[in-house]
Amino acid sequence: MITRISHITYYIDIKSAYVQYMGCNFHCPWCIRKLTPWDHHLSNNELTRLRFQGLLSTDEFLGIINDAIAKYGLEEAVLGGEEPTIDPALPMIIKELSNRKLRIRLLTNAYEINNELLNELKLCGDCEVIIGIKTLDPKKHIKYTGKPLEPVLRNTGRLLESGIKVIFETVLIPGLNDINDIEEIAKYLAGIAKDPTLIIDPLIPIPGTPWRRPTQEELNDAMSRVGRYVRVMTHEKIGRSSRVVVLYPRL
Repeated sequence: MITRISHITYYIDIKSAYVQYMGCNFHCPWCIRKLTPWDHHLSNNELTRLRFQGLLSTDEFLGIINDAIAKYGLEEAVLGGEEPTIDPALPMIIKELSNRKLRIRLLTNAYEINNELLNELKLCGDCEVIIGIKTLDPKKHIKYTGKPLEPVLRNTGRLLESGIKVIFETVLIPGLNDINDIEEIAKYLAGIAKDPTLIIDPLIPIPGTPWRRPTQEELNDAMSRVGRYVRVMTHEKIGRSSRVVVLYPRL
């Protein structure tokens, strides 16, 4: 079975594989994948050498994972990139990774969570779902993602009700998803989840879009205000610094 997996990197020091999927059901204009289809933590030299070598089959993917377990002692798989849930093979991938006793972190916009995927996440021994909340404004959501907000909120509720570990993430975008907007997201999360965690990512500007990167003061202000409602973190402080190697495409 062919997956939507196009790129895999391995973070040596934290024993984590980042599995990137090609394609998305949203079209957010600020998406970092508009800068590069590859892991942006790679060096410029590595980025210039990478070429698309096709989507992996499930057997090819699991072979790479098995090799990483044997060679590096792989402990974690992060499923992200564009949007993993568009891949019909995702439930099987989660089951196979779980059978290998790996920690699994699924990064998703939560727009499409079918029953098969939900059941595999419930059965998973060590799974965490990170839901990216773009905005709580329905008009902004459909304007900038192309999809309605309601399925995201409904699926978030389904995941929480199923007892799956869920944390949340949003992007601080001055003038679009600003401090006041993120405070409203935090209030909402505090009302639906027990002790929720919200990661705030500062925007990395995309050429040709009108939004700037927030200042450190704006990020600090957002974290301070949001911290009254939820546990708050930022990748500015919890960054996953590590040596990185490419597992696929093969260099």
